Amino acid sequence: MRRHVSLTALLLLLLAAACGGRPDPLREEVGAFLRDKRATVGVSVLTDSTTLLAWNDTLHLPLLSVFKFPVALAVLHRMEQQQTPLDTVLHLTPDDLKTGTYSPLCIRYPERSADVRMDSLLYYSVALSDNNACDVLLRYAGGPRAVEQYIHQLGITDVRLSATEDDMHRQPGRVTDNSATPEAISRLFRLFLQVGLSAPVYRNYLYRVLTSTSTGMNKLPAGLPDHAILGHKTGSSDRTPDGVKTADNDAGFVLLPDGQRYYITVLVTNSLENDSVNAAIIATLSHIVCRHLGGSPSTNPNP
Repeated sequence: MRRHVSLTALLLLLLAAACGGRPDPLREEVGAFLRDKRATVGVSVLTDSTTLLAWNDTLHLPLLSVFKFPVALAVLHRMEQQQTPLDTVLHLTPDDLKTGTYSPLCIRYPERSADVRMDSLLYYSVALSDNNACDVLLRYAGGPRAVEQYIHQLGITDVRLSATEDDMHRQPGRVTDNSATPEAISRLFRLFLQVGLSAPVYRNYLYRVLTSTSTGMNKLPAGLPDHAILGHKTGSSDRTPDGVKTADNDAGFVLLPDGQRYYITVLVTNSLENDSVNAAIIATLSHIVCRHLGGSPSTNPNP
């Protein structure tokens, strides 16, 4: 009888292991934290070789301005193909510098006519999340579908792009047209850091832009130690008439002081929480992941 019980226990242990029954402290902590949040939250955390965390990471969720990162990759790919220098100048007209949308370019050039370098447009689009700059770059890249096709050719197919910033501004119902799984965006950041995807002059410039991002300082950056390096792209929507926040997002790569690096995407969708809580959700998840990897964030930005 004792032998029979021992064999049964062994079989149960093997079955639990085969079914993923091992405790996952990171997943358990994330699940407990998100349990009472009034939002759908997708999270993907990858290392250079493994998946560290997958939470709703196969859902297609709205990207909002996070899509400006794949746009930048496609633009640099085309610039390399055409041997276009970063200091190439484009002439922008009032049709390019639209008012009524988020655009630091319009503040810089109130006359709405200017000669602007390609590297400046990339900086405005990615680091400052300028909508007009993004649409100028989109046109150069061939439009949203051309960017989508380029990303798919990289082997990352769970990205859907069909709308410009102007499309989303004029037709608010289209803010969900550009979507991806959290895993796809983390993979894209990993591919960028591991492979480069373009010649060093272009890749290194985009790296500097990503690490200079000034939007969303209360999101992923708030959960990291002071000496960590973060390259990221944020995104957020307006609220629907009934008060729902369609998206509050942040995604990028993290280099910890001890040399570890990882890739994290947090997409907060259909949230009934206020903007501060949405940001704190992202910051706290950033903190939890960093602490799990042995980092030492100075504070816990728990909402």
